[in-house]
Order: sequence, then structure tokens, then C-alpha cells
Amino acid sequence: MFNDLQWGRRCAAGALWALAVWGAGAGAQTTPPKAAAAGAGVPVVSQLWHVDYDVAADGKSSVAYATQHQVVHASALERMKSFSFSYSSGIQTAQILEAYTLKADGRRIPVPPTNYQTEVSDGRDGAKPLFSDRTRISVVFPDLAVGDSVGMRYRIDDKEPIFPGAFSVVQGFSPYGVHEDSRITIRAPKGLNLRFEAHGLQEQPPVQEGDATVRQWRYQNTTPKAWDEADAGIWRLDESPVLLVSTFADYDSIARAYGERALPKARPTPRIEALAQSIVGAQTDPRERARLLYEWVSTQITYGGNCIGVGAVVPRDVDVVLDNKMGDCKDHATLLQALLTAVGVRSEQVLINAGELYDLPTTPVVSTVNHVINYLPDFKMYLDATAKQVPFGYLPGSAYAKPVIHVGADKALASIPPGSADLTEQRAHTSIQIAADGSAKGSLQASFKGLAAAQMRSYMADLQGDGERDFVRNMLASGGFKGQGVLDRGDLAPAKELSDSYSFSITFEIAKYLQAGKRGAFVLAPVLNLPMGIARLAEAEEKHLPRRRTGCYGYHSYETYDVELGAGVAFNRVPPNLQTRNQALNYSATYQRTTNGYKVSREVHDTTPQGLCTPEYAAQWNNEVKPIAQNLQSQIFYQRGEPAKEQAKGAQKGQIKGQARGAAKGPAKAPGKVQPKKR
Repeated sequence: MFNDLQWGRRCAAGALWALAVWGAGAGAQTTPPKAAAAGAGVPVVSQLWHVDYDVAADGKSSVAYATQHQVVHASALERMKSFSFSYSSGIQTAQILEAYTLKADGRRIPVPPTNYQTEVSDGRDGAKPLFSDRTRISVVFPDLAVGDSVGMRYRIDDKEPIFPGAFSVVQGFSPYGVHEDSRITIRAPKGLNLRFEAHGLQEQPPVQEGDATVRQWRYQNTTPKAWDEADAGIWRLDESPVLLVSTFADYDSIARAYGERALPKARPTPRIEALAQSIVGAQTDPRERARLLYEWVSTQITYGGNCIGVGAVVPRDVDVVLDNKMGDCKDHATLLQALLTAVGVRSEQVLINAGELYDLPTTPVVSTVNHVINYLPDFKMYLDATAKQVPFGYLPGSAYAKPVIHVGADKALASIPPGSADLTEQRAHTSIQIAADGSAKGSLQASFKGLAAAQMRSYMADLQGDGERDFVRNMLASGGFKGQGVLDRGDLAPAKELSDSYSFSITFEIAKYLQAGKRGAFVLAPVLNLPMGIARLAEAEEKHLPRRRTGCYGYHSYETYDVELGAGVAFNRVPPNLQTRNQALNYSATYQRTTNGYKVSREVHDTTPQGLCTPEYAAQWNNEVKPIAQNLQSQIFYQRGEPAKEQAKGAQKGQIKGQARGAAKGPAKAPGKVQPKKR
């Protein structure tokens, strides 16, 4: 199954450290943004975008920005009326040098002081607690209209480097935008061993200015690329114009730089040893000890980001984490490592990208890894203690098949293997009783294993109030049915939070399951479309075939149906049995008549690995799903009010409308492939 995996985190939301800037303050991304719709033109033109880095020998830098952007389409007017940037007040200072609106007739309107606003983070990001010194400066541009431009000059100066003696940065541009005059300048001492990697930029000859070397790259793009659906998917950093700069010789160097301040905090103290022993109790098996400690950290330590100065890259002391029962990814990983060490279980901290970056660049840049997890070498197991509701032995789906940097290991650079389809299993049994008037009632029992259990438990735990009360009715309505029912969410007790199994059930009543008339036909599908519902494959061949790498996952899905007919209702024809075995998809379906109805059994085994799939694999998968989709779209013919015949020659396919097709396609807002919440 193919999907777009996106699970990015930034320091402002509690990441390890901020991701690199992409373009003119647009934020980091590996998938470039779409341009304006075809024919609408590009809504904003970057007339000027200059960034100048002055790097000191100790790793501190001063960054000066000069920007000017023209509003050429009304769709961009509102968002261009204001501009903001942020910095860490603990280790940086910032100032605005100039801000103005440049009217189309040439008039220059300075931004008055009353249009400046400075905000210090209040320590919260949505509902998530944070510790932050992020300070945001906002500017509102006066008298802005279509055709006008907005200009800014500002600078950010380091008071201390994020990593002493080291510097790294990524600057990139979107090929979907217009860039008239863009440049990046790096000024650094001759003795600072900087590495440079540029793609799609024009490098200028280096210039010597005293003891410093000045390097510059320029970018101009007056004919932006038009967005094509083929562009969707997972991008590499080097597939768009980009500059990477770093003093780090390799990824081992990044691991050492992080580990120098993190690993000493992971040494067990008497408090840690006592806590670890109280958690594991009499358990002596190392794997079970690891499981108990992982579950304790995951459930007892609230996620709270640390974005105060170097706190973005340095864990808190474990005593602080324990006292507050709160910490970010670094804190979770450090505390878990300390507890594991205290009971004799080896572990390592691991740096990983939590977004869509599946390829680390040749030039080692710190910002390409923004999250910390753990690795247990004795069990060859990765763990993410911030991934709430993910059971022991599993990772969030977006972590599989990614490169990682092991801290304190002999060899830092490694990769998490793709996940197996065995990580996810779904079973569903539906009982339906169809009355002579076409109404129906029944029940659905659904159970999940592995990642699917975590996903559905998280989804159901979020249902409150009206969401829980109206769940069945809304799901029926989105499938084209008018009805009602009752949801039993199953066991959501905190003690079950990290279990790798989960189940729920519903009962339902549908006013019109069969259409009016003596004869008709419908497509059998669940009354409630589940994340790995087999009926979803019926529409898979209609979807756009990706031409880039894409996130993907496999699963096992089992569905059974018991359909009981009331008096005066009979089936004339049911779909044929089918069994297919392919490289990616195995499918079987059996349709068995009973005395007063029929039984259906369907199985899908999607062996696609959890992680990243090539366009070639997607094409293969698409070919294999076609006969399955045809089988799932097969019609069941029925008649009412007269004895059933072997063949319903008079039944018309055109009668399949409304709820029949809607049920096959599923609800518009079904649970879907829900990832567990990131804390």
C-alpha cells in the first residue's frame, strides 16, 4: 500500500534541532511546494534574496538577510502583508535594519515602529508543553496591493555556537518559484575547514579578504517549473537547487559532537539504579527488562520540547527530567539509556530525520537529523520512547528504511531495515441480517495487531463526546447508508496503552440496505471502512501511479461476512471465487451459499516492505491489484417477492448506485493509515 509519509518535527515543536531553511524562509522540506495552479501564474516573485554568513573560527556566525518579494497575484496578498522570523534569545541576538513597502509607482513606504511586534514563546505549542526561548519578530507592511513589493533587511548574531568549533547549514530554493536575484555568501577564516556541496547553483570564484575567504553561489530562475503529479513523492535534497556547508568531516564527527555532551548524562546514578530496579522488579530476562523500562519511559515521561539555547542539542540532566516527568526526544533517549545501563542492557542513542528525508547528503550537515531514538544491539532493535502508543519492538511507520547515526558506536552511519508486512494485521467479522423490506441490522467485530493496534487505539482514544456518539452514524453516512448504531471502543485503559493488540465492535441498523424494486445488485463491502479494509483495493487502480519513490507499507487483512436473508429475499448470483499469488499481493476470496444466505471470506497479504518503494515497484503492485479490484467490484444479484432463480437475467448493473458504490469506496474521513501521535 502506498502513501505519503510525513512526520516532520522542528525545534519550535520540540525537535532535536531546527531543520534547514528551504528558500526564503519557507521552512525545511524535501518535497518542494506546488506552484500556483496552471494558468494562474506564480503569485509571488522573489526579486531579491541575499543571505550572508560571517563564520568565526569558534563556530559562531552572523547572518545578514536582504529580501524583496513582489506580489503579482491577489491570492498571495494576505499572506504577504506580514513577515516574521525567530531566533533563540539565549544564544542569539536579532535586529531589523530596514523594512518597507515598495509601491508599483516607485514610492517607498518605510514600516513604522508601530508595525513591529516581538513575541517570546509562552512555552506551549498547541497543547504540548515546551521549554523555549524562541523569540519571534513580526512585521506588518503598510498599504500593500497587488503589484507592490515588500522588502526586509535583518540580521541574527550568535552569542555562542550550537556546537563549539563547528558550523553547518543548508540553504535551498524551490524550482517552482521565480528567483530574479538570489545569492548565498559564506565568509570564513582561511583555517576553518569548510566543506561545500552545491546543486543547481552558479558558484563564483573565491575571493580573499584579509584572513578570510569569501565564497558565493548565485541562483536565478525566471521560468519556474510547473507542478506535475509525477513530482509527488519523496525527494532527495540534491534534486532541487541547494547548498550544503559543513565543518564536519563525516557523520562520525556529528555523532561525537552530540555524544560529548549527551552521553555523560546517560551514566546511571544511584537514583537511576534504584528506579530501574523498582521498574524491572524480579524480572531477570534482559529483553523483558528492556520492555518494562521502555514502557515506563514512554508512558510516564510527558513529551516537552527543550528549545532554550543549546538545549536544542543537549539533553537535560536526568534528575530534571524525572523531577518534572517531562522531556523531549533527547531526554527520553538519554533517560532510557541510563535505565537500561543500570540493569545491564546495552543501548545506544541514534540520530534520525523525523520528516521525509530518506537520504543523508554526502556533506554531513547537522540539521538533516532532527530526532533521537535508541538502539539495543543485543536484540538488533530500535525504539522510540516518544512515539506514544507504539508497542515495544516496533517503530513509527515513517522511521523504517531511513539512514541513522549511532552515537558512541564504532561505526556511526547505519540504516534501519525496512519493516515487514508482519508489523500490521487486521481482522474483521461482519454479520448482516437483511429483512424483506430491504433494511438490515448487524454487527462488526474488528481486531488489530502490531502497528495497526497502536494506530486504531490512538484513533479511538481521541473520540470524545459527539465524536464517539455519532461515530457509527457518520461512518454509515459516508458510505452511502442511512442508519445508526453503537460503538464499543474496547479496552482503552492506560495499562493497555502499549499493547500490540486492540479490538473494538459496533452494532448497526440500516434503513435501506437493498434498493427498491424486485431485482437489484450491489457490491459487498464493510459497512465501516477500516484502515486496511480490503474493499479499498477496489479503487486502487484508479489512483495516480507514482513516478517517484513513495512511502509504502505492507499488511495482512482478513475479512469474513455472514449474510442472513429474511423471508422473500434470495440471491441469484454471487461473485466467483478467486485466488491470486504474486510477488507483492496475495489474495483469496470465497463465496459460499448457505440455507438462508451466504458466507464470504477474503484475505489480502500485501508483502510490501514498510518504508520506501520505487516507481518500478509501484507499477508492479498496480498490475497485481487489477484482478483483485475486479473481483471486489463483482456484483451480488438479488430478488425480492418471488422465488430465486439460478440466474438473474433481468438484473441490471445500472441499479448499482448510492450506498453500494459508496460502501465499496469507503468513508470520506475514515480512520485511514493513522500514525500514532508524536509527543
